[in-house]
Amino acid sequence: MPFKAHTIQVFEHELLKVDSNNGFSQTHWEKLGWYNEEHGGRYFTLVPRGVKFKNYVGVIQVDELTIEIVPKIGRLASGDDKSRWQGLLLDMLQECSWMNVYANEKATLRYKPRSILEAYLEIFIQECENIIREGLVKKYRTTEGNRNALKGRLVFSKQIQQNAIHEERFYTKHQAFDQENFFNRVLLKTLKIIPLTNNSPTLKDRVYRLLLDFPELEDIKVEAGMFDNIQYNRKTLRYAEAIEIAAMILLHYRPDIRSGQKHILALLFDMNELWEEYIFRQIRKWKKAHWKVVRQRKQFWQLHGSSSYKIIKPDIVITDKQKDQSIIIDTKWKLPEDNTPGDADLKQMYIYNEYWNGLASILLYPNSQHTPAPVFIKGAFIKDSLAIGECGIMRISVLNDSGFGIDKDIGLKISNFCLLLFSQKRPINMRRVINN
Repeated sequence: MPFKAHTIQVFEHELLKVDSNNGFSQTHWEKLGWYNEEHGGRYFTLVPRGVKFKNYVGVIQVDELTIEIVPKIGRLASGDDKSRWQGLLLDMLQECSWMNVYANEKATLRYKPRSILEAYLEIFIQECENIIREGLVKKYRTTEGNRNALKGRLVFSKQIQQNAIHEERFYTKHQAFDQENFFNRVLLKTLKIIPLTNNSPTLKDRVYRLLLDFPELEDIKVEAGMFDNIQYNRKTLRYAEAIEIAAMILLHYRPDIRSGQKHILALLFDMNELWEEYIFRQIRKWKKAHWKVVRQRKQFWQLHGSSSYKIIKPDIVITDKQKDQSIIIDTKWKLPEDNTPGDADLKQMYIYNEYWNGLASILLYPNSQHTPAPVFIKGAFIKDSLAIGECGIMRISVLNDSGFGIDKDIGLKISNFCLLLFSQKRPINMRRVINN
């Protein structure tokens, strides 16, 4: 009896228990345990008859079940309403170019996807359809083997070894110009995986139609690093977006070779990294002409007599080149209790202020409720009852006024606030006064 496809949405850090009512079965739990072991417990933790998710968001497809993990900040903002946070996640992925073609005018989705995974698959299939329409790329390759006619260069050593009693055959090496190349093999392998991991009849039908248009190609072995140094040219540049999604699918797909049934595909993103990348790109988009917005690193500690050293690396450094002043921003995808940062975060910001001669440092948190402007709580580092450096907390809304879309002015709001800080008269550097 075939399984009925269904989707469960959970928040990051949420616990999902085995329950016949929600469709998460003991079998699913066992298969996730197998996947978890393969990845060293990186994405979630197994508990008795349950899964405790970590700070990764995205989607896990196991058999007929789709588990979609959405940002946890939504739990405080809207209770169990997870649909708006699925859209927020897709928007953030697109803005960060982690999902380059989603919501792009040239990749209009033909239907509303049920999950993030289906959105990726829809884009991949559409790109493959475009490639097939234009024609699969052909490349020259060198091939050798036995043939019934002499073509190319005869390989004498192999001819003697293999054809001593078969004078009608020729072992040759020659060049072929055909569709047997890395780009087409990657697309074909990915297309064959999609029906194993997705139950959408619409997507499956389109995949099967594409497979009819592909020639028989050699299988490709998926290895870490195989997508790191791909060289595109004028003819293969049109493959870039499809290859990018194919890489994500192939590198995160784990078939169980023991039974051939435990097909799992997971596309997961570290929410801390996504939040940092999103804020960095939004500030750069709205930065002032005389600003420099970068990620910097400096040497912090070195072992005496050794080349080994530690570095410090703030998330975002905004420098006003006219005033030679900097504001350091560290993004935190969490909500501080009572507007009080953790000790480790404060010590980190103190060091950043010291090394970058910071005008101020800001711990930037998401806000679960919409506010028209960032909420800023001032703070300062104290020594001998004197303030020696500013370090405040900023909470900024992720959603727009309607509560159903991402706030596209988030970078403008942060930039305007930093502009206000830069415009203030810089106080006496009390740190230097005290030290002297």
